[in-house]
Amino acid sequence: MSAAQDPGTPPRPHAMLIAQITDPHIGLQPGPATGPLDPTGSLRRALAHVRALQPAVDVLLLTGDLADSGRPQDYAEIATLLADTLPTPADGGPRVLAVPGNHDRRAPARQALAAAMPVAPDAPGDCVCLHVEHGGLHLIGLDTVVPGAAHGALAAEQLAWLQRHLTACAGAPVLIFMHHPPLISGMAAMDACGLLQGRAELGRIVAAHGGVQAIAAGHLHRAIVGQLGGAPVVVAPSSSHQLTLDLRPDAPLALRFEPPMIGLYRWTAADGIACHFSYVEAFGPSHPI
Repeated sequence: MSAAQDPGTPPRPHAMLIAQITDPHIGLQPGPATGPLDPTGSLRRALAHVRALQPAVDVLLLTGDLADSGRPQDYAEIATLLADTLPTPADGGPRVLAVPGNHDRRAPARQALAAAMPVAPDAPGDCVCLHVEHGGLHLIGLDTVVPGAAHGALAAEQLAWLQRHLTACAGAPVLIFMHHPPLISGMAAMDACGLLQGRAELGRIVAAHGGVQAIAAGHLHRAIVGQLGGAPVVVAPSSSHQLTLDLRPDAPLALRFEPPMIGLYRWTAADGIACHFSYVEAFGPSHPI
């Protein structure tokens, strides 16, 4: 009898599934060059995709640029979409956690999305820093916003906050999520407005902890994988629109309406983390082999 069949073999632990939706840019209006731009419809479809996944998603991360210009009505619309599309955690829906991006405004975002932004009591200043433990995994959200700027930063106060929280959960697994990714993508125009402060320090803190399973980010509107401090850095594409992949140093930014995807992470304490990208659109039925 194989180990899988042996009734004396302990069952494998439940795998936690964590979905990531990023950069919906609610409120962005289509223009002459943006074609079929539909931020609200795109987010609604992404949320419906999350709801339909089996096994059910345990946690949903929203990693910034939730709204395009930070209007209160845009965050109210996001809150309505979440409530209308996803069951509550009490009814089997995912725990939703969100951090802002450079297009967001913290105050109206927190007002409309208070449940998704449970800011830590010791968060520095007005930073939206989160630390939630769920199913044995510590989920830590960092706020990379520099008000009024497109680039991101992790200042000394926030890095010190992260250090304290990682020290408090030493030996435990952690997933960090943030908007600006701590990597150089080679897309020069986006790297110029990337995480311009704190990346090296973050790498040292992550390496010292040793249990960071992954760093999930957005901002770049493409699916990209890198590493920092021994942990994978996973950038999910936007639910709304992507940027053209062009690695020439002088490449201009351009939009592409590639099929949207979400990030999807499978984690167990025994197996660690596996990072997937799941297409929102259907491609017909699966064909058994």
